[in-house]
Amino acid sequence: MVRISIFILAILATGSLTAQTLEDYLQLAIENNPGIRAKQTEVQAALQKLPQAKALPDPTVNASFFFSPMMLPMGNQLGSISAMQMFPWPGTLGIMENEAARMADLKVQEVQAAENELVLKVKNAWYPLFELEAQIRIQKDLLRVLETNKELAAFKFGQGQAPMVDAIRADIMIDEVKTEIALLELKRKPLEIAFNRLLNREDTAPVSIGGTLPEPERADAGEHDNPIAGNPALAVFDKQILAAAAEQAAAATMRKPMLGAGLQYMPLVRRKGGDELELPPNTGRDMLMPMLSVTVPIWNKKYNAAVEERRLMQVMYADMKKDMENELTAMYAMTAYELESMVRMTELLDLQILKTQQAVDLMLAAYRNAGQDFEEVLRLQQQLFRYQMQKVSAQTAYQLALAKMDYLTGKM
Repeated sequence: MVRISIFILAILATGSLTAQTLEDYLQLAIENNPGIRAKQTEVQAALQKLPQAKALPDPTVNASFFFSPMMLPMGNQLGSISAMQMFPWPGTLGIMENEAARMADLKVQEVQAAENELVLKVKNAWYPLFELEAQIRIQKDLLRVLETNKELAAFKFGQGQAPMVDAIRADIMIDEVKTEIALLELKRKPLEIAFNRLLNREDTAPVSIGGTLPEPERADAGEHDNPIAGNPALAVFDKQILAAAAEQAAAATMRKPMLGAGLQYMPLVRRKGGDELELPPNTGRDMLMPMLSVTVPIWNKKYNAAVEERRLMQVMYADMKKDMENELTAMYAMTAYELESMVRMTELLDLQILKTQQAVDLMLAAYRNAGQDFEEVLRLQQQLFRYQMQKVSAQTAYQLALAKMDYLTGKM
């Protein structure tokens, strides 16, 4: 019983691994895609700038010595050593940290925009595979129907109720369908390679395609003030504007002086002038001198230029955002048209399939009785399956348009 249970669990586990859905593949693509990983690493690198931005400048230490001691009244000076620490103007470090934080936020938003674009690419590679599998199934169904028709035509010929040419016509169409199936099978490999590359997998990795394409549905007819407002690519420009504003504030702090504080130490050695020479008391002491320094930013032209540069960048990003909004809005309108047109095309094809199937049933019944109009039977059957192929293409086009709509609105 234990072995049987293990065997059943193994079968279920295998089935769960192979039966992957589009959502599974999308998650796998986001986790494995090297472009996304590079963007995520860029975020981590940007976060490392935060402790750098709020840190004080490194202190400076200077040391000097004389080849020959300097003779001073208090003794011989051998050299000096000093240390100086510069301090930015109060509030500057906070502004610098805010600049680094804005840049990190920008990188995070760029990751979301890249994921949104990757989802669209994966869907654009997934649905053609779905369409291909559906087309192969339809062609195989047509092949079975034609083989049945050929047997019927041969039977009618044997009964003397139909000419031999009917079976030959069916045989010609069978050869055409077999060739079409073979060509469709050849098309699967390059589509799977393109799909696996998006998932950063081996070209030969199996791709599980199951189920059927959903029926197109009419989209919500409600009006939206700005349906593309949630697009992550537009939010990137917002983050760039905020980052440029933070850079402008940081550039403005360069106009302010930096303050420095330090100490200088000068060791002195007591000098003796011989037995007859006595130095005054308290000579030969080491010297310790506090120091203060301040930078004087008098070249305002370069600081003003840096501030103006960041301001112009904000204007540039705002114009770029508006340009993209116009482009995405036009794409949204065209995509909405594509969705509606595919819904109507599918409705028309459903009606044509229904009526053509009725005509095929009537013509086939007449042929079984009288052995006439076999060519018309074949033509109608071929038209029926052509409508089915067109419906699959319309369903695929609808799903691709829906994927584009999700991309435009930022719905992943």
